[in-house]
Amino acid sequence: MLRVGIIGVRGYTGEELIGILLKHPRVKISYLSARLDKPVPVSRIFPQFKNKINTLCQNFNLEQALKSCDLFFLALPHTASMAVAPLLLKRNKKVVDLSADYRIRNYKIYESRYKVKHTDIHNIKQAIYGLPELNKAKIRKARFI
Repeated sequence: MLRVGIIGVRGYTGEELIGILLKHPRVKISYLSARLDKPVPVSRIFPQFKNKINTLCQNFNLEQALKSCDLFFLALPHTASMAVAPLLLKRNKKVVDLSADYRIRNYKIYESRYKVKHTDIHNIKQAIYGLPELNKAKIRKARFI
């Protein structure tokens, strides 16, 4: 069973991702985080998941996340993933970023488009973006998609 976490779960992307992952027979959602005043069951954020998942959603805690998961989905806003992805990758966790932070290999184009300095240029080169770049061998070896 693959233990999966979603960081930034409170938005539309996180909601859709929960729905997809709940249908996967070999995935267990074991960590959920979002900016919150206090931890709450995810079913209070998304009532449609009541009686389907009872995982507590809480503010991001790196050590707790690392202990709980093998793979992370980052459902964070653009410019936020580049602060979190390196922390997870440094600890040999697999990461799937759903923002734009690692889509554009040329960081200068990213900076021009998003009007911010990219702070994780090293990992842009390792990121795999989109299905055309994927094959079975790459998927097995990939740490960062």
